[in-house]
Amino acid sequence: MGISAHILFKKGNSIEINDLVFRLDELCKNEGMFYSHTLNKVDDAGKLKYCEYCVSDIPLNESYDRQICFGIADEPYPHKLVDFDWDSPPQEYFKTLVSGDFVDNEDLLFKFLYAFLNEFPTATVWIEEDWFYTLADLNKLRDNDVDHWCYVNPRDW
Repeated sequence: MGISAHILFKKGNSIEINDLVFRLDELCKNEGMFYSHTLNKVDDAGKLKYCEYCVSDIPLNESYDRQICFGIADEPYPHKLVDFDWDSPPQEYFKTLVSGDFVDNEDLLFKFLYAFLNEFPTATVWIEEDWFYTLADLNKLRDNDVDHWCYVNPRDW
């Protein structure tokens, strides 16, 4: 069983998918990461609504084990809104990016998410039932053990 990470924006505040993919390409170039995007889904008008975006710190064709792929959706998209019982006042969040399993690539996930949250500081990372990471949380972890960061509830630091 795998574990995934969700990058959330408040409903109505996500980045348009074409702009997001362009900015992710630039982000990955700046971070020295390898990337690709495929599996594009468009709506009836031909507008991009979903794609798969993979990142790695080695060339993608060298190892499938050393990459993390994200599903990227354009708001609105079916089944991508989520809310949380503890959130007050109640708000809905859009799951803009959802990773595949990242086990054994926690350091790669951290590198990507740290760069992402620096570019988009209003985003939040959601892992597990109610574990949320902000840019401030990742800043605290930056100089620590990044191999196990996502298995610790940030409220316990």
